[in-house]
Amino acid sequence: MRILMLSHMYPSPVNPTGGIFVHEQVRALRARGHDVRVVSPKAWAPPLVRRYAAYRRVARVDVLDGVPVLYPRRLALPGNRLGRHDARALAAAIALPLRRVHRRWPFEVVHAHMVAPDGWAAARVAHALGVPAVATAHRADVLDLPARSAALRAVVAEAVASLDAVVAVSRKMADAAEALAPPRRPVEVIPNGADTSLFFPRPTGEARTRLGLPAEGAVVSYVGKLVPRKGVDTLIEAMGLLARRERPVPLLLAAGIGELRPDLERRARELGVAAHVRFLGKIPHEDVPLAIAAGDVFVLPSLSEGLPTVVCEAMACGRPVVATAVDGTPEIVRDGETGFLVPPRDPEALARALARVLDDPALAGRMAERAGEIARERYTWEANARDMERVYAAVAA
Repeated sequence: MRILMLSHMYPSPVNPTGGIFVHEQVRALRARGHDVRVVSPKAWAPPLVRRYAAYRRVARVDVLDGVPVLYPRRLALPGNRLGRHDARALAAAIALPLRRVHRRWPFEVVHAHMVAPDGWAAARVAHALGVPAVATAHRADVLDLPARSAALRAVVAEAVASLDAVVAVSRKMADAAEALAPPRRPVEVIPNGADTSLFFPRPTGEARTRLGLPAEGAVVSYVGKLVPRKGVDTLIEAMGLLARRERPVPLLLAAGIGELRPDLERRARELGVAAHVRFLGKIPHEDVPLAIAAGDVFVLPSLSEGLPTVVCEAMACGRPVVATAVDGTPEIVRDGETGFLVPPRDPEALARALARVLDDPALAGRMAERAGEIARERYTWEANARDMERVYAAVAA
């Protein structure tokens, strides 16, 4: 099938890891024999504004891992200041490029990531070409945007109602989408996955050596942005509580960037655990499995998640997971079986759960083995691509 993937989040030379999960899905679909091409609108960068100079280096046409990618420019303002007009601006940016692409390469379905703005735009432009449109609901599109204003809620609701099919990464996100407007067909849950050619169990010692970490001692791994929604401030507080125990303090390995890093470093110093926190900054996608494998347990203390791809990846690496019981996360982390679930913003509960895994190697081993089994069976991009094929076939029939 000829599939046109639409996503403003797709990786680019300026941000090679941004929206990497969309690229992983594209690769899985191509591996199953589909012809997939990508249109990824990027914000137009004013020529005299140095802050956005890097975006001017993004070529209009590129090839990423053999995938043809078109990067048209679109009007966008920082902080989503276009509001409800953002979807219209995106539709205007893709209308001519998609028409030209369809004339040369008649795609059979458009698959947008995010119900809005991408899905809203996809429905209008694809339907004008006589092509069905599908969108994946992730989290911000069906939770955050509708909560910002009645106008934005109306945009998302209109998208849900007009798309030929909406899929969601978790049941929680599916319920949120269906609560906004009646979809044309029931929203189907198709979870994210892990690239098992990259994320698989590997020796802890090898990963620590490659990252320059001590071979001995307990390590807790975190991979994600250092932003409020990810709850890393609670994780630092939990580290302070773990430092009060008689047992040695574990090392927290944190990979990622974000505006909270200075505050997190300051708080770690105040709690006396700065020496036990290693901030790696932004790391290449191919190094993420090393950061996960270097730990004895993976932690995700988020305040909200659609269905965290990084948990799929940690499970595929054979690591127990301690995470907050928010939104779609409990659908993948089985409490007491593949890890532990704790309330958000609760450093004491988080510290207790981490200690239970770190203090009981036998328990950690059982959880790790079960996590790997479930990940390989259900949470892979190959499984995701198989499920998406059914959706494409249904709307294209």
